[in-house]
Amino acid sequence: MNIVSTKEISDIRYLLGSSVTAPNMYRQIRATFPDSNVYMIFAEPIVLEDGRKIAWSSSYPGGAVCYSRLSDEDKSEAQDILSRDMNALVNAVKKFNDNSIVEFMNNCMEIPTLDDVYLVGAGPDRHAVITEWGFVPDTPGAEKGLLIKFLNIRKIPMKFNVVYNDDLTPAPFEDVLFEVDGKPMSGKSDAEGVITLEKIKENAFVKAWDAQDNEKKTLQTYNCYPDGKYTIKVIPKGDMKVQVIDQDGNIQSNVTFLFTYNEQTIQAVSNADGLITIERLKNGTKVEAFQNGETGTRENLNTFIFDRKTPLYKIVLPVIKVAEPTPPPPPPPPQTHNMRFKVVDEKNNVVKSAEITVKYNGKTETLWTDAEGYAELKDVPLGTQVEAKAKK
Repeated sequence: MNIVSTKEISDIRYLLGSSVTAPNMYRQIRATFPDSNVYMIFAEPIVLEDGRKIAWSSSYPGGAVCYSRLSDEDKSEAQDILSRDMNALVNAVKKFNDNSIVEFMNNCMEIPTLDDVYLVGAGPDRHAVITEWGFVPDTPGAEKGLLIKFLNIRKIPMKFNVVYNDDLTPAPFEDVLFEVDGKPMSGKSDAEGVITLEKIKENAFVKAWDAQDNEKKTLQTYNCYPDGKYTIKVIPKGDMKVQVIDQDGNIQSNVTFLFTYNEQTIQAVSNADGLITIERLKNGTKVEAFQNGETGTRENLNTFIFDRKTPLYKIVLPVIKVAEPTPPPPPPPPQTHNMRFKVVDEKNNVVKSAEITVKYNGKTETLWTDAEGYAELKDVPLGTQVEAKAKK
């Protein structure tokens, strides 16, 4: 026996006769469905103090929490479980094709307040049960059918097409924040730019905005309705591709750069194609790329304003050319002079047209004397040993 609650019989009226007969009504329900446990949605009544109080016991084990104390998520779960189990109960009743049974079960499915709905147990074994079933408020003008109206709240999916707000093209893999009737939720668009929120109450008030929009400038509002079509416009984003080259246009791989944007700094190294990719930047983001100098200064600083429609940004490194060594000056030309030879015979007479053979520095030259007996050997380096022989 798992007592869910104990309540006094006051300001409520039993539709099935005297409240002391409630246990008999419970046994009648069980007998109506001998081969099914659909009856377990009803807590078993135990009459106390001559009918002034009734303890309600669940057939399910575990702690019980009334509807008003449930979280929004648990309230939604309780509604889903009740809707499922009540539909099973109604379908089971229809099989009898007996109006008296239908009327009896309709009376059983009345409750005074939603706090007669309890969530029992924990985890996947949670169950929803109702207490004070068959009772209605004993006040003038009190409304019947509270439970049926509660269960008839429709929950439908909301499908959002997420697009960029500059050209309305699909925005895949975008994080979006939501508020559904004040309850925070989140979602990420798929490869086609679609987010689907499941089980949203019909007519729920929904807010949505870009998760990267801290100022909520992209805030949009919607009402959930069947077959609704919804569009969420988000800030354009994309991957920033940077290529590192030198002034001659040569790709520079394995070069480390620091990038500062959105109050953060990351380090990246260019790949074999000289490329560095920074993912998921918002349009208009200021990006500074630089290298740390030896004294901590920023070197090779480049500043970009990101636009997702720009396919490639380039960082151009200066080409450091090593000057070729200056060749030594050529040695000064050797000092030379002209050597004059005079040929005379044994009588000291001038011999003209005499042949002179001279040898020096491995060379041999032939000279001829002029009319005055002279021959000249030009440009002979000083100090050169010269051998000369003359013949008539």
